[in-house]
Amino acid sequence: MLDSVFFTIKSLDIQWFYFVNQSLHNAFFNVVMPFVSNVGDNGLLWLFFALLLYLFGPKMRRTSFLMLLALFISFVLGEEILKHIFQRPRPFLSLEGVNLLVATPGSFSFPSGHAANAFASSLVVARKIPRLARLALLTAVVMAFSRVYVGVHYPLDILGGALLGALCARFVLRLEASVYRPSRRTGRSPSYPIK
Repeated sequence: MLDSVFFTIKSLDIQWFYFVNQSLHNAFFNVVMPFVSNVGDNGLLWLFFALLLYLFGPKMRRTSFLMLLALFISFVLGEEILKHIFQRPRPFLSLEGVNLLVATPGSFSFPSGHAANAFASSLVVARKIPRLARLALLTAVVMAFSRVYVGVHYPLDILGGALLGALCARFVLRLEASVYRPSRRTGRSPSYPIK
C-alpha cells in the first residue's frame, strides 16, 4: 500500500516536471527563466535586497538582519543537511529529454535551495514590510518555478524547499517576538536597532 502511494507521488512528480520543462517552453521563458534562476544562486538576489534594506536606515535594519538569519538557516539545513540525507539525483541525471537551460549544479536535488532561500526571505519581508509582500512572494514563486523550467529540479523539490523556507521564516519571526517582547507598561516593543 505504502509503496503504491510513493509510486503514484513519484509518477505525478515526473509528469508535472515534464509539463513545466517541456510543454510550457517558449522563446520568452527560455530567456527570462534562466536569468531568474541564476540571480537566485546562493541566495544572491536576497542578499542584495537585505543589503538595500540595511542602507535604508535603522528602521529597516532589523528586517535586514532577520532576512539574513532566515536565509542562513535555510541554506545550512537545505544544502548541508537535507540534501545529503535524501541524496535525490537531479532530473537531468535521471530522465530523458530534459531541456537543461543552465549550468549543471553539482549538489543533490531535494530540497530546492533556491526555493528555500526565496521563501525564507520573502516571508520575512512580507511579515515585516506588508507593502512589499506581494512583490516579494511573487518573486519567490517565479524563482521557484524557474528551477523546474530550466530542468534542475522536480516540483516536489520546490515544494520541499518552500516548506523549509517557510519554517525558517516562522522560526526567525518567533525568535524576534521572544526577544522583542512588548513592554508591560507601554505595550510597545523596546527599540533595539541593529547597528
